Amino acid sequence: MKFVKSLVLASFSWLLLSVPGLAHHSTVGLYNEAETAEITGKVKQWRFVNPHPILILEVTGADGQTHDWDISFGGPAVNILRRQGYSADTFKVGDVVVVKGFAASAADMYGMLVRGPVTRDDGTPVLPPAQ
Repeated sequence: MKFVKSLVLASFSWLLLSVPGLAHHSTVGLYNEAETAEITGKVKQWRFVNPHPILILEVTGADGQTHDWDISFGGPAVNILRRQGYSADTFKVGDVVVVKGFAASAADMYGMLVRGPVTRDDGTPVLPPAQ
């Protein structure tokens, strides 16, 4: 009986400790996941580092104003993106790319969660198709 109580207590403790970790990686509320947006911008910076690689694009809006957009690839760490074909050299400063995904929910934020392939401005994929 003592073993069962210890097991239940350990399981419950693990559950309580794991919930904040899951909440940390949620994108709920950060991005408008109801509709997909598309932006074209010039690569300003590509940080291929853990825990979350990020692409910074300089994007000119319809009003002519330029804003830096933080492009997130979501939860994947470097090792997962590397398996998909990304590397520290995938994006070069000055490259023009087109990104599709979910734009930030807040009106004064310039960010996007990638959903779909990233392409060059001529339409060619940044990454070759998976074999």
